[in-house]
Amino acid sequence: MKSKDVAICVMIAVWCIAGLMAAGYLTNRAVAQSRAETINIQWEKIGVMPFFKGRPSADTGETLICPICELSFKSENIKDGADRAITSYVQESLERRYRDKVIALGEVSRVYQEIPRDDTRDTLRSLAQKIGEALGADFMIAGTVWRYRERIQESMGPGMGASVAFDMYLIEVSGGKTVWKKRFDETQRPLTEDIRGAKILVKKGARWLSADELARYRVEEVFKRFPL
Repeated sequence: MKSKDVAICVMIAVWCIAGLMAAGYLTNRAVAQSRAETINIQWEKIGVMPFFKGRPSADTGETLICPICELSFKSENIKDGADRAITSYVQESLERRYRDKVIALGEVSRVYQEIPRDDTRDTLRSLAQKIGEALGADFMIAGTVWRYRERIQESMGPGMGASVAFDMYLIEVSGGKTVWKKRFDETQRPLTEDIRGAKILVKKGARWLSADELARYRVEEVFKRFPL
């Protein structure tokens, strides 16, 4: 093997080791955060409201209190079905964790379609409370997704990887309190530019991910720090 090839192999090995060490550190840190965030609340039912596309402009304030009609996004940044995809990934993660405490997505969707709605006044918070009350839920998860884009390839380089961004909120139905919230915003980059990204690259076979794969993986990571 030529010395140049050996040097390249050594560099790749160093990147992977460093990435795995960073991933280990982040995992341990996440466990510590999970313990710190855990809250002791008695509850019986939780549901997932369908995610919306978009987020408020800078001058309209926080997403939960923004009227639905004021949520906006750039069409080129979000593929069709992104809202449904994130909703299903959140539902799957909840069901694995809490099983029969999770209200079926079909039941939530039915109520969501039946309740009276005014997009000029209703917000994520008010809708989550209306739906939660109708279903007898203690908590509802609501959220928005504003970027869900596949990898962009370039002829003279690696281009840009899949990109996903979403907000998620845990809302107490009885009082509308935001118990927990999480924002995720990531664009996959080459390992040479993102050593800490080695964890997901190793798990997924050191390849570029689709937007669905990136979103599902990150939703699963988010729920490792879920407070209930």
